[in-house]
Amino acid sequence: MAAALVLQQSRSWFSAARLPPLARISLSAAFVPAFFAASKPFTWAIPSLPSLLELFPPWLLAVPKKKTSHSRKAMRSANKGLKDKQNLVHCPACGSPKLAHNLCPTCYRELNVEWKRNRSPEL
Repeated sequence: MAAALVLQQSRSWFSAARLPPLARISLSAAFVPAFFAASKPFTWAIPSLPSLLELFPPWLLAVPKKKTSHSRKAMRSANKGLKDKQNLVHCPACGSPKLAHNLCPTCYRELNVEWKRNRSPEL
């Protein structure tokens, strides 16, 4: 029977040709080792809760006990406001205020308008 099965599977080129010889033979009760056949029937065991909790890290199960009130949220975010800029300087060319180590927006706008006016038309 096993030889006929191998012969039949060897005719199909797409799956049986790629399988090793032992994989072509169907497993029956004769090929199953004795310790598998003589073992007790399988029963499902429900794991206990402490063993399930060991699978998760403690920070994953952290949940707040009560809702955070609007007042507490406001107090926590009170120091997240906007801060005043300390690095403002006057532009040496036009005198308008600008951020230090940045281009002056007024001078840049004037230069950009001048460049666009002098640009030759591209044909």
